[in-house]
This record gives sequence, structure tokens and C-alpha cells, in this order.
Amino acid sequence: MALALCGAAVAGAVVVQQEGLRISVLSQVQPYRLPRHGTAPIAVFVGGRVATPSGEIPPQLNRLAIDVNRHGLLQSRGLPVCPTGRLRSTTTDQALAACGTAIVGSGKFWAHILLPGQRPYPTQGRILIFNGRSHGRPALLAHIFTSNPFNASFLVVFGIRRIAKGAFGTRLAATFSDALGEWGYVDRIKLTLKRKYRWRGRQLSYFNAGCPAPAGTDRTAYPLARVTFSFADRHSIGATVNKACAVVKE
Repeated sequence: MALALCGAAVAGAVVVQQEGLRISVLSQVQPYRLPRHGTAPIAVFVGGRVATPSGEIPPQLNRLAIDVNRHGLLQSRGLPVCPTGRLRSTTTDQALAACGTAIVGSGKFWAHILLPGQRPYPTQGRILIFNGRSHGRPALLAHIFTSNPFNASFLVVFGIRRIAKGAFGTRLAATFSDALGEWGYVDRIKLTLKRKYRWRGRQLSYFNAGCPAPAGTDRTAYPLARVTFSFADRHSIGATVNKACAVVKE
């Protein structure tokens, strides 16, 4: 994946090469200054890329899990929920018309389509992220659409669950093979995650974070997210992205 952001936020980036694969992950949070105690609204910019040093086709991405630092908070209280049925087999415009009030992010993807007897065909398209539910539990719904070389729409469901112990407090996980089947492989993606909304007269944000700087200091660095890529050949690669932050002046 790739990411570019103009602003004062400090980016965290990591490249991991293992078993013939190169994984690149880049993440950025804005604003740079956040409260020492509690949280404040943030925008998250994230990108990543899966490649092979030789240029060969990488194995198909089967599952993606993102563990978010405990000082980050996903808050969906009062935000409209999009049912998965409204997004299936829709274009980008149709998805926005059906669930625009539940959107929490957007971006782009780059992929290769695998057709029998032909070389992989490059394509790209839009991604929309919606607040949703899956099997009665909170979820993020990633709507993927491309019109090249033909219209194709997919829905990737990221389940959300809490992690009881450790530096990471929330896990987002999705199985790509359930959504994409044998269609091809996604090799690059970039996303902007941001959503403020009003509920019962209050200004709320879906994405929130704090800066856990120790007492007596006003800056720190901490593991922002741990990303685990699992592939069709059953091996996994993990990468941890660190972030720097400063305490907002009171």
C-alpha cells in the first residue's frame, strides 16, 4: 500500500521481507497533539502493499487482521448502521446512495485479475468503508468496486472485537477469500478513515485516540497497530507500526 499526507502528523512505516514476500505498511494519525488522558477525534491514513522481490505474482491474500493500540477507540454510538444487503452487487454511487449516512472512510485499491489462460490483468478502483453489523456484532464494511475491464463489486466484512490484555485493545479482521473468491489478488491499497457526526446534540467521532506520554514528558512513541497478513499458502507475516505523538497543551 502507499500513503501520502500533508500535515504535522508523524508517520509510522515498516517493511518486512519474509519467505519470498515483501510487505509494506504505512500509517499516520492526525492531529499530532492529543490528550494525555482520555481521547480526541482523529483521522487515520493507512496504506499497504504486498509484493515479491522477484516481481512474481504473490500468493492470494486470504485474511487480514489489524490490532489497534489500546489508546485508540472506535465509537459508533448513534451512528447509522448499514446492512450488508444494501451494498452487495452495487456500484460506488449506488453504495453511497444506499448507505452514505453510515460512511466512515474511503480510498483506492490496486489489484490483478486472474483469468484462465491469460496473464494477470491490472485493475484499480474505489473503496468505501461503512459502519455496519455482521452476525449481530459491530463490523466495518469495505465496499470495493472496479469498472475495468468490467464492472465488479465486492464486500469485505471486518469483524470488530475487543482484546482483553496487552498493548492492543481492538482487533479488526476480515477473510478476503470469502469476498473475492478466485477473482484475483489485491496488492496495494490506501485509505482515509475519518468521521465526525452529531448525536443527541453532541459532537462525536468514530475514530478517537490519546497520547500515552508518561508523567513529566510531553512526547512519546508507541505501537499504533499490528497488522497480520495470512495467505492462501497458509503462511502469515506480521508487522507492527509505531507512532509518535505529543500531548496537547491545556
